[in-house]
Amino acid sequence: MGAPAPPQATVVANARPRAVGSGAPTALGEWVGLADTDCVGWRQLLAHHPDSAPFVDEAWVAAWIHAFHPPEPLLACVREGDTLVGLGAFQSGTESWGGRRTVVLQSLTNVETPRFEVLAACDRPDIPAYLCGALCEAAEWDVIRLEYLPENSPTLRAALTVAAERRWRHVVEETFASPWRPLPPPPAPWDEGLKRKFKSNLRNRERRLQQLGEVTFAVAQEGPEQRRALDIFYALEASGWKGERGTAIGQRASARAFYDRLTALTPQETWVATLSVGGRTVAAQLIRTHGRTLFMLKTAYDPGFSPYAPGQLLTARILRYGSDHGFAALDFLAENMTWKSDWAPCLRRHYRVLLFSPSAAGRYAYWIRYGLREHAKRIPGAQQAARWFRARWAPA
Repeated sequence: MGAPAPPQATVVANARPRAVGSGAPTALGEWVGLADTDCVGWRQLLAHHPDSAPFVDEAWVAAWIHAFHPPEPLLACVREGDTLVGLGAFQSGTESWGGRRTVVLQSLTNVETPRFEVLAACDRPDIPAYLCGALCEAAEWDVIRLEYLPENSPTLRAALTVAAERRWRHVVEETFASPWRPLPPPPAPWDEGLKRKFKSNLRNRERRLQQLGEVTFAVAQEGPEQRRALDIFYALEASGWKGERGTAIGQRASARAFYDRLTALTPQETWVATLSVGGRTVAAQLIRTHGRTLFMLKTAYDPGFSPYAPGQLLTARILRYGSDHGFAALDFLAENMTWKSDWAPCLRRHYRVLLFSPSAAGRYAYWIRYGLREHAKRIPGAQQAARWFRARWAPA
């Protein structure tokens, strides 16, 4: 028998689900340029990436493209024969770097995306490097930028390996340290490991809140109830500081379209959890589930009830609910904050990696954005001189 055929990488240009332009999104449509077997293979690959799967699955990518309208979304596929063994979702576009047009390939991410990964079959650890190499060989982009890669990411390791082999300059930047908390299975107490003072504060606030009316907890997972809960979440978020700054989801049409579509496509996996007092909702959270992990996408509360910490009380109920229903972890996602630290979480660091083509445009992009700054650090007194210059000539 002859040797098996090597894997083949292909890029599906302007990849969009055919159902994106249709009416109510009750199901995912076929993808332009992808065979039905590829869509099945995509779902199978997700099983090998449980920490990143909810943010690179078919529903997330479809909702993201529908809401944010990237000019050229791309799906890079690696096949072995007729079998899909690797896939990455990207977007291609042009940016101005130092006044010059720069062609950039970026992961299909933005501020609403907490994590990214290139998918690969469990028995093919070489696939991320193979796919990164194929993208570099295409010679279509001056810069390749991959955002929100978790520590120990195969994609991060592959990108750095390929950059070294092909003499592409690279830069790695930490974006945030994301907290997550394991859920002890029953009969262990749900609050195991929490500080005594924090648990006392939770009990005290719970008692004070109960004096205002009956405290109820609900998880909406489908139907009109979920739609109502989602609208309540938008209103709660807009009632606080995000509303004052104009950054609430309900104030950004594209962000609202994204969460509307994501919830409609995956109602069973996208929950809206609420905490109410006397029938009035005072806190809400958007939760995405995959496997045995709860992923906290967003949280909001009524600022009028802030003395009672309703967001923390809701998180406590989510932890209990998750533990009782067989979940093993709550991933808080994104950057760590004081209120997240109260839950004694573990931290997972995330990174941005940029690869710069050895072409003239790629070299210019590196030097204008990073190279000059990095080399200035090696020159004695250069940083002090730069600070003096900025202070001296800064506008009044």
